[in-house]
Amino acid sequence: MPVTIFLGLTVTLALFSCGGQKATHATDSSDTGAAAKKESAAPAGAAYDCKYFGLTLASGWDATAEKFGMAMVLPKGQISPGLYFKFEGEGNAAGTAEESINTMIQNYGGSPMESATVAGIEFKTTTYPYSGMQQTMYVAYRNGTKITITIEGMGAKDNPDIKAMLATVVLK
Repeated sequence: MPVTIFLGLTVTLALFSCGGQKATHATDSSDTGAAAKKESAAPAGAAYDCKYFGLTLASGWDATAEKFGMAMVLPKGQISPGLYFKFEGEGNAAGTAEESINTMIQNYGGSPMESATVAGIEFKTTTYPYSGMQQTMYVAYRNGTKITITIEGMGAKDNPDIKAMLATVVLK
């Protein structure tokens, strides 16, 4: 009988330990970096697909249907932080990413222009305040279409869900 009780307790403890939240600590920093990289590369949510792009939504996030070349990705039931996609020109967009970003830097006091890669495309980017919110804008031109990705919300460009979703973007 004592063996049965011991086995029962062991199984019960094992079940309880598997049902909780993931552990957030690691024994050394290299394990932490690898785990963070793995988590940011694979959101757990549903696939989103529209005329212009696709991505994997992070768990707890939703995307609006693409309308007039625009789509929003937001946490369910919230308005911030946000990830906004805009496609302009459909083969007829004029200008350069640098011009667009320089306009934001001049008009809104944006940070110095940087480069970032999303979906294998080089974007120009700046971060600036707009209507009391921090925004980071990414701009690229591809096949005559201006692609703008805006990350809205204080510290949102460092949000792990947003980073993970951007890592899954596929442009069409």
